[in-house]
Amino acid sequence: MTTVTSPIDDEPGGRGQGALRLPLSPLTDDRIRPIAVGSTVVVAIALLVAVPLSLGAGLVVTGVIVLVFAATWPALAGSRTPDASGVVLAIAGVVIVAAAVREDLLWGAGGVALGIIASFLQQLSRPDGREGLVLSLLAACGGLCVVTSGTLLAALGHRADARGIVVVTTVAVIGSVVGDLLLPVAWLRPFLGLVVLVVAVGAALAVRTQVEGVTLTEAIGIAAAAGTLSWSFRRVLALEPAMLGVRGQFAAGAGSVLAVGALAYL
Repeated sequence: MTTVTSPIDDEPGGRGQGALRLPLSPLTDDRIRPIAVGSTVVVAIALLVAVPLSLGAGLVVTGVIVLVFAATWPALAGSRTPDASGVVLAIAGVVIVAAAVREDLLWGAGGVALGIIASFLQQLSRPDGREGLVLSLLAACGGLCVVTSGTLLAALGHRADARGIVVVTTVAVIGSVVGDLLLPVAWLRPFLGLVVLVVAVGAALAVRTQVEGVTLTEAIGIAAAAGTLSWSFRRVLALEPAMLGVRGQFAAGAGSVLAVGALAYL
């Protein structure tokens, strides 16, 4: 185990002044991340309200979420150039979200291509060499995938008959945070995936009767997939060093909501 000094220690939610011991231990460092839980719930509720309201409202709210996500994601994903990568992701994200104005999403691929090309150009222009090049590019491309997925959720605002799917999906995501909140219960940890699945499906079924266009089978399938994916997204990143800080936790929470958009769209 190595010890390094990290700016994360000075952020709210970090360990305070001193050295950060890496890698983080699943025994001593795996705990509730309150900002991740809170951002998951807030982002999911924002999309739950905005997307069924209108296409414009859904795109605006998604755009704001994407901009904040772009500013926080590169550091969590391990980019060696988080600030520059964040700018590239923000610009590409705005283009991708704007492309959803068209129902056929014809310009969306152009936005993704722009982001990929800009990410490579940004790495080529680095004055400090190529250290961490692959990881930085993976962080950029991963962020583009998450942003694109979230945009697909907002694009469901084009179809009135798909708004029930948005409700079921976002409610399942909100239900999935039970897995984060139950982390301190040691004997439950091996079964948290099953707990998340049951709660997400139960929450979705509770609201299904209040919306139209979603059958019982569809609600169960969507909720099971969305809730499990959202929780798994946060769990995979739980022991990243950036999760000790506010920005890393927000990126994990917001990303875990945006990531389910592709499921809902399909």
